[in-house]
Amino acid sequence: MDDTPYDWMYRFHLGGETAAGAGSLTVRRGRGLLARLACAALRLPRAGERLPARVTVHRRAGTQPARAAAARDAPGPAPVVETWVRHIGPHRLTTTQVRAGEHGRERHGPLELRTRTAATGAEVTVTQEQALLGAGRWSLRLPARLAPRVAARAWLDPADAALRPPRFHIEVRVTAPVAGMLLSYSGFLRREPGG
Repeated sequence: MDDTPYDWMYRFHLGGETAAGAGSLTVRRGRGLLARLACAALRLPRAGERLPARVTVHRRAGTQPARAAAARDAPGPAPVVETWVRHIGPHRLTTTQVRAGEHGRERHGPLELRTRTAATGAEVTVTQEQALLGAGRWSLRLPARLAPRVAARAWLDPADAALRPPRFHIEVRVTAPVAGMLLSYSGFLRREPGG
């Protein structure tokens, strides 16, 4: 299999097998009271410069929802269940996402974020499409003005092209109405053996 930095970055975000990377991330937290309370409630990582980081994406085949399986149209890509385990400094943040092709659903307690992951050129972007509040099978779509926002991107720097093992840069930003910026982190991940 081709082991260019772009191929690994693509497989890390949109592949079908487990992937792992380690590197360094700088974490920033919002400064306002609401931002600090939200970060504590969501158990988000603490702020710090160039923190050691390790991210593993465990993947397994998922199942089609009953309503999709019963539909007459083609069911589309088979879902993949991804467990993202992020170690940032001493903090561990684990989330589960169900992805079918480029579309994903990630749950944080009662909040579900629906996203689209796109790979173009030397970049992978994750764009939030919807935010819902719910429990079990019931959910309510949040209007954009009330919904938290998550945006992420991974990209290759020209200096990364010759590096082995390959690496890519990342930037993630989480904002919320009224509170503003809750959390951002940026840095790089380098492929780990077997990842």
